[in-house]
Amino acid sequence: MTFRKTLVATTSAAVLALAATPAVMLSAGPAAAQAEQAYSAGQLDAFVEAFLDVDALRAVYTERLQQAADEAAQQAIVEEGNAAIVAAINEVEGMDIELYAAMLQRAGEDADLNARITQRLQAAADG
Repeated sequence: MTFRKTLVATTSAAVLALAATPAVMLSAGPAAAQAEQAYSAGQLDAFVEAFLDVDALRAVYTERLQQAADEAAQQAIVEEGNAAIVAAINEVEGMDIELYAAMLQRAGEDADLNARITQRLQAAADG
């Protein structure tokens, strides 16, 4: 699997993992306005840092979900995971949940932005 396909798959998985995230992430208010702007190198770097953090958390919580005994346990894990994801994103300097959501959505719609993010993810993977 190529890195670009991995990014698309990971982005899709992140979107699915965040589907139950609080409505603030999905609102069209400030996020829509931020999506219309061109993103700076600093914002792209912050997004990549947050994206990698989210991906790591998604892996942890997906495993926990698979081991959950019942629906109530699954719901508790989803809520805990969502809170951890929101906290991880907000802890990245220059990033917040609204900007992250806007950039994630825009990357799915804008091939140029996706390529810029993919390039930074590749660089991060290469060390």
